[in-house]
Amino acid sequence: MIGNIKSTIVFQRAYNEYLLKKNRVVVLEGGSGSSKTVSLAQLFVLIMMNEVDCQITVARKTLPSLRATAMKDVLNEINKLGIYHKEWHNKSDHIFTYAPTRSVIEFISVDEPKKVRSRRRNYLWMNETNEFDLEDYRQLAMRTDTQIFMDYNPSDQFHWIYDNVQTREDCLTIPSTYKDNPFLSNEIVKEIEAYKDKDPNYWRVYGLGLRGVKQTIIYKHWKYCDKLPDNFDIKIFGLDFGYNNQTALVEIREKDKDYYWQERLYERFLTNTDLCRSEESAKIEGKEIGRLHQLVKDGVLTYDDEVYADNAEPDRIKEIKDAGFNIIPCFKGKIKDRIDFVKSHGFYITKDSVSLLKEVKSYSWKEKDGIVKEDEPVKVNDHLMDAGGYAIITFDKKVIPGLTVF
Repeated sequence: MIGNIKSTIVFQRAYNEYLLKKNRVVVLEGGSGSSKTVSLAQLFVLIMMNEVDCQITVARKTLPSLRATAMKDVLNEINKLGIYHKEWHNKSDHIFTYAPTRSVIEFISVDEPKKVRSRRRNYLWMNETNEFDLEDYRQLAMRTDTQIFMDYNPSDQFHWIYDNVQTREDCLTIPSTYKDNPFLSNEIVKEIEAYKDKDPNYWRVYGLGLRGVKQTIIYKHWKYCDKLPDNFDIKIFGLDFGYNNQTALVEIREKDKDYYWQERLYERFLTNTDLCRSEESAKIEGKEIGRLHQLVKDGVLTYDDEVYADNAEPDRIKEIKDAGFNIIPCFKGKIKDRIDFVKSHGFYITKDSVSLLKEVKSYSWKEKDGIVKEDEPVKVNDHLMDAGGYAIITFDKKVIPGLTVF
């Protein structure tokens, strides 16, 4: 504990490197839940509070993913310490200025090249560094005069970080796993440890924090896109129910036989009430409006849009339909058929679909004793993958199974 910060050993090691400044580059490489991102958020808030006229840059590949991760964590730490003042926060330029020290934390994405090439700073944090390319790193590094911090899960077997950064004499790597974070809930620990029996490579990367060696990734043809197309032929949604696991909703638009996916919901512990609570009920109960109704308010979803949902949950489907949504039980078919159909078309994912991108990069065939089972995916973190597959295959076949919910 430093001041009011509830910290892990990962934070302590990063903080010591900051104090000593022996290494220009500090790399936090490790598994899921090890506190890499939160630790660096805590570190840079402390730097902001203690150094005068300090310039700090927090960078990620895209702005939407930055908002959902590092920016959110930094602002959470600022709020926890009770030092947030709205007049210090320039939301339009994504800058927070701590008035007592005049130090600044700015948040930038490297998909805006002018910002990358026009700013100088004392400290740089590259969040989820394996998303960046080598030129991104070089442009950012040459404008950073004190220290560079990086964090990532080592899911890539080969990467420029390994060859161009970690080989430097002035680079220190801080490895970590979920066992370094005593604040993880038992549920999260169990979920991470379940990888051990489900997928050796997933366990290797996200459990043990070691570099991936996977050769069995299912989707290799997908590409990034900035947004869903405005002109399209088809618009549908796929829904995979969860509770302890995430409830996942994906929007898919088809244009010229190519499919464009965008993550719309990815959240644990959601009941049907959480999905369908009306605005009136929300006001009476003092709770949030249902997630689906909120998407309607936000202009993402309409009550006429077709939502294809997991047909194993007929009661949940009926309740959502009674709430006014055009929800339809999916046709699952064989999972290999769903995968082959997705593979046979162009596959684009929006850059702000943080969880969807993580899923597609690790979605893989089962492997046992060196034999790859190319008809059985590993059942780990596949909620959005399933949701999208349900929607595409059902719409294509124009099949509504015998489950009646009308």
